[in-house]
Amino acid sequence: LKIPENKIEVVYPGINPIFRKLAPQDENLNKFRLEKKLDFPFILYLGTLEPRKNIAAIIRAFNLMAREKEFKDLRLVLAGKSGWLHGGIMKEARNSHARDRIAFLGPVENQERVFLYNLAEAFVYPSFFEGFGFPPLEAQACGCPTIVSDRTSLPEIAGDAALLIDPWRIDTLTEAIVKILEDKKLKEKLIKNGFRNAAKFNWEKAAREVITLFNGK
Repeated sequence: LKIPENKIEVVYPGINPIFRKLAPQDENLNKFRLEKKLDFPFILYLGTLEPRKNIAAIIRAFNLMAREKEFKDLRLVLAGKSGWLHGGIMKEARNSHARDRIAFLGPVENQERVFLYNLAEAFVYPSFFEGFGFPPLEAQACGCPTIVSDRTSLPEIAGDAALLIDPWRIDTLTEAIVKILEDKKLKEKLIKNGFRNAAKFNWEKAAREVITLFNGK
């Protein structure tokens, strides 16, 4: 195997094909909605509950929106296992004036993740650091408009298919969520671009690229 000097090739991993858009009338989707009592519009975060994921910022942004009449029915759903120093996140939620509208679902299986992405109005992922970042791609594959931070790997994998925000600024996160909820054309654009972007990350494509590299082409 001869690899040219000073040359780096990037082969992106794939996402599980289980993540896809479901029909609104899907029987299992609606059964999940009823079981989890998710019969309301909600913003979704899905991932480990830990400080670097910047979940406190999501709660603070939701607090601002929850005061507005046009968002009186909106909820915040936080799904995922508890991680390092998650106590601060729980405290942030307990201290929220909208705490009754914040739901913690705990760990969720892949199929449940598919349902959540399909049901959410928007997916928010304002992480301070990511080595890659599968959840935003999973959300896009399911047709969920996505917001990510403009840090580390996230702008690279999200491309123009997500709204990028400064994770240190609560106002920009709030504005991004409001735009998705109020601007129908923007929401449709993000969904369309999200499908296109997520399709780039598949294991068949990754395998072909690795084989090409090993063949020296």
